[in-house]
Amino acid sequence: MSRQIELQKKGLTKVPSHVLRAGKDLRELNMRQNHLSCLPDDFGNLKGLVNVKLWNNTFKSFPEQLLELIELEELDIGCNELAEVPENIEVLQKLKMLRLYKNKLQNLPEAFCNLRKLEMFYLGDNGVSSLPRDFGKLTNLADLWFGNNRFEDFPDQVLCLVNLKILNFSGNKLRKIPEDICKLNKLENLYLDKNELTSLPESICRMTSLTVLHLQDNRITALPMGFGSLVNIRKRADLRLKNNPLCQPPHEVCAGGIESIAAYQDELGRSTATVVPQVKLTLVGTPLSGKTSLSNALIQDVSVLTKEEDRTHGVQITPWPAEGNVKLLVYDFGGHPIYHMTHQLFLTKGSLHILTVDLARYRREAFPTSVGKWVDIFRARVPGTHVLLAGTHVDQIKDVEEIRTKCEDIEIQIDQMQQNHVKDLDRQIRKITKELRGVRSDSLNSTQDGYAKRLTELHDLKSKPLKFSQVFPLSSAEGLQGVNALRAEILRVLEDTSAFPDLRRVLPKTWADLETRLESLRKEKSFSVSRSVCRQIASEVGLTSEISMNTAVGYLHRKGVILHYSENEALRDHVFPDPVCIVEIFKGLFHYDTDSVFSVDNPRFEDMLSMELDRVKTSLLQNGLLSRDVIHMLLSDSPVMLQSDLVMDLLLEFGLCYPVPVSPSTTAIFGTDQQYRFPSYLQSSPPKTYNKVWPARISESQDQIELGHTLKGFCPPGLFERLCVRIHPHVTYRQDWKDGVMACKGDLQILVQRTLRHSGDSGNEKAPGTQLTSRFDVINPNDEIDIVITTRADTIDVNRMWKALLPLQEELDNLLKEWPGLTHTSFVTCPHCVKNNAVSDRYRFPGQILDQPAPGEDMMVCPRSGGTSFFRTSLVSPLRAAEEEADNKSLPTSGKAGAAVNNADVTGVGNIVIQTGNDCVINVNTIGE
Repeated sequence: MSRQIELQKKGLTKVPSHVLRAGKDLRELNMRQNHLSCLPDDFGNLKGLVNVKLWNNTFKSFPEQLLELIELEELDIGCNELAEVPENIEVLQKLKMLRLYKNKLQNLPEAFCNLRKLEMFYLGDNGVSSLPRDFGKLTNLADLWFGNNRFEDFPDQVLCLVNLKILNFSGNKLRKIPEDICKLNKLENLYLDKNELTSLPESICRMTSLTVLHLQDNRITALPMGFGSLVNIRKRADLRLKNNPLCQPPHEVCAGGIESIAAYQDELGRSTATVVPQVKLTLVGTPLSGKTSLSNALIQDVSVLTKEEDRTHGVQITPWPAEGNVKLLVYDFGGHPIYHMTHQLFLTKGSLHILTVDLARYRREAFPTSVGKWVDIFRARVPGTHVLLAGTHVDQIKDVEEIRTKCEDIEIQIDQMQQNHVKDLDRQIRKITKELRGVRSDSLNSTQDGYAKRLTELHDLKSKPLKFSQVFPLSSAEGLQGVNALRAEILRVLEDTSAFPDLRRVLPKTWADLETRLESLRKEKSFSVSRSVCRQIASEVGLTSEISMNTAVGYLHRKGVILHYSENEALRDHVFPDPVCIVEIFKGLFHYDTDSVFSVDNPRFEDMLSMELDRVKTSLLQNGLLSRDVIHMLLSDSPVMLQSDLVMDLLLEFGLCYPVPVSPSTTAIFGTDQQYRFPSYLQSSPPKTYNKVWPARISESQDQIELGHTLKGFCPPGLFERLCVRIHPHVTYRQDWKDGVMACKGDLQILVQRTLRHSGDSGNEKAPGTQLTSRFDVINPNDEIDIVITTRADTIDVNRMWKALLPLQEELDNLLKEWPGLTHTSFVTCPHCVKNNAVSDRYRFPGQILDQPAPGEDMMVCPRSGGTSFFRTSLVSPLRAAEEEADNKSLPTSGKAGAAVNNADVTGVGNIVIQTGNDCVINVNTIGE
């Protein structure tokens, strides 16, 4: 008889008779994800069972028959509806692992404490608030999971479990961790996130075995001195502190990891601690909406109106010493869309924002462009931030009712956007929860981490909506109508120190002095200083060690005070005291009026003939190309050009351009000077060779892999253009246009495209894409932008295809991480749908499939085919592709290795996985006839 029976996801409502006939020989039984609500009386006769899995059924009470299985070592009865655990569970004396998570338990019986061999206990997602008195006697416990229960006090019994290696109290209501937690000196993983902790005990610094420590989503304001001594966390780099109102150290220090925290605390112990209450205040809005005039009114308390010709280009930073000791740094942004790509440098967590709307010109239909796009930018870049709404130019409106109506309309439409965003997050949460249920059991432990992480991110975003004020109608003209009300609101909002921890940030005095000295270099118009000069300044303020200086500089970079790219070989020896320098460069190179810039009347081009200038302008607009010399000319009036090599390195670092090899066509325009392509300038359509290189039909001998991300309702400014730059080191020959790149990786063809699907198109992933008409488009909230990365090659080259695609996908993932609130989903397109040219009905597997362990099955079914058509698993699983390549190398050379599999080949294939949807996977062992 079989020693193991697998009956997962079979739709069972009762235990099959052949299971009961298996007798004492049966050792392992898996009946997960069925509809079982009870077990038959004779189930207890299966005395040989050591492992029973009943996860995700419909049990409302603990089956008594399980208590007869005295040899049982592992029991998984999680995700049911159990209300209590029986007292006589203690009869299962050999039990080593027990999973009771996701039930309706509120307590455990005292007899539970007699399960002395228990090593792993999972009680997450119940309603437990306390433990039995003798729980501490379960000293064999190594893994203990209490996440998402109702603990308010840390149970003292847990402190007796000296062999614990993993302890999870995530998602409870703990307010304090006891000093004696250090008794758990073997603890390696400690999860305390999503509680109500305001501090940590000093003794936690002595828990040197810790490699994983999760503390995010609490109320912690300071870390205990000595926290940086947790050296094993340093090796694993798994310390999570986000969403705490930390001021000692500030979160920009914590972002540098445990090494930065250690250096900060060392310097704090050596230097004097000082509080530097400073907050960034940004003003954004459409061009000529009154940002600069409002900035003048707030800071100077007088009317200083800005003429159109004097409007802000780029960004202007002005200090504002507000009431008390608070210092505000006012960032006044240029409103033209061409500058939006640089805003992300300055829209940072912990800042306060003012969105200006010109009420005199405001119309309801203009909401998406004058307000809505800014809501999208704030939500995607700094979710949960405070935004004050300023309705400007009310002095130009005589009707008070018109002012009230316009303010009300803005507030209503913003509220509707907020509600729609929550609905969209709920939709994604439901979808991912469904996908998680459908994860194959053999990949559950590793794959659910990816789903769980995304679910956590979505719940986190849902809990952090943007915080909008009412619309403050005002005028910066004489009389400053309404300005005092806005100023009072700014000061009122800043009273929430948990939202603005920078008001209480504690720094070593040496760090604060270094910040002041570097800021003073801006007045000297210093574009950059060398590390040796920075080291000298650091030494003068008392920072004598290299580590402390590096940590302080890293903090100031993350804070946005300076720029220092320590990972860039060309830039690491330079510090840029003024972050606005990148805006100055951008302002010099990107123009919305190219005709006036590339004109013989422009003194920058006085040495160029009109015909040469026309060729340069045409090459820029059609091919996005500028030569190094032309770049120097465009920036000739800027002090940054005193260090021209650094300017080019900054352009490359920020992802604004990439170098293009000299060719005969470019030589005719620029000579032999180095050229650079700026994707943001491209306006062209796909090249004529597109259909030849990428024909709609894929040949029988080839396969195609297609993966990417879908962005809902909003695409960050410059995201796709920066991706086009970031992929450059990974490809060779390439052709670019406004919404795509055709490139090569060796002899592999690669395609990167951006397409837009309108909300009126049929289905989410069904409608063919259309090109964006402008790189500054404001799209419908229900429209979707696809960024797709594709390659196709001979079927035997699947692993090589993955090796070409995954680095490009990683670049896209890294760019998306810069926008933590962005609504997006990853996908891998069904290869069968692609090969059959199903343009309007292609199935998309969730992108988490890329993280799953290599499936054992050779084939998967196309979900759109109704279970009749199959494709190779390696076409959606890079790990499976790698295994196949390794297997092929170990096989004899005879035979047709790697031949394509057609539908007719299915009979006789040994292992097939049939995936009929996101939540249904059936393993079939077929036998050739």
